[in-house]
Amino acid sequence: MTNVLVIENNPSQGPGRLVSWLEASGAKLTLVRAHAGEEVPPSAGDYDALIALGGGRGAEWTDSLAALLRTAVAEKTPTLAICSSARLLATTFGGSLSPVENPAMGPRILAKRDAAGNDPIFGPAPMALDVIWFRREDIDTLPDNAVLLAATPHGGKEVFRLGESAWAVQAHVEFTDEVLATLEGFDAAALQRSADVQEFIVSTWKPIVDRFVRYAAGGRAGMPLPLLTDPS
Repeated sequence: MTNVLVIENNPSQGPGRLVSWLEASGAKLTLVRAHAGEEVPPSAGDYDALIALGGGRGAEWTDSLAALLRTAVAEKTPTLAICSSARLLATTFGGSLSPVENPAMGPRILAKRDAAGNDPIFGPAPMALDVIWFRREDIDTLPDNAVLLAATPHGGKEVFRLGESAWAVQAHVEFTDEVLATLEGFDAAALQRSADVQEFIVSTWKPIVDRFVRYAAGGRAGMPLPLLTDPS
């Protein structure tokens, strides 16, 4: 059993379909509801992996979450940071953000970069990755030692790895149609566009999450070794 610590920053942005994906891969989840006053620990401790969810922009526990992410990277704890937690991972290690002007919520297609070919989690993934876009900030610059794994057609820094085992995804893959219907900014047209790509999100990202769990469980043998610097 792979024990995964999950930090929930906002009740409207919970783990969603990640729960069934992780459990199907043999993981056991422990959920820390930071928004409900549950303490964000200083390290992942005996957990095999860490997942930090979105919805935490400007939260009062941001410093504690940043410290947890910093420790996870230092201890090489397999980490998956999503949305605001991805941006927090970037800024914690020297990256920078910029506001999103007139955000348009809904589906996007990302393209893998060459460096992803040697990544144990994203290497086998399709070249095009469907995601759901829901944010008001964007990563402007990545940390110096980050490896960009996937980007928008215009160069937006969407998926990156920091060190050997910390992955960050700015967009969302965990939201179901039911969750999207509760979020501000999703009108009927955006909801329909999102519904049209849900099957592709599942078929692409469920295997990515499975590889993350296998990596965390110690199944690194036979998986490609990550390059620690962008070969380009």
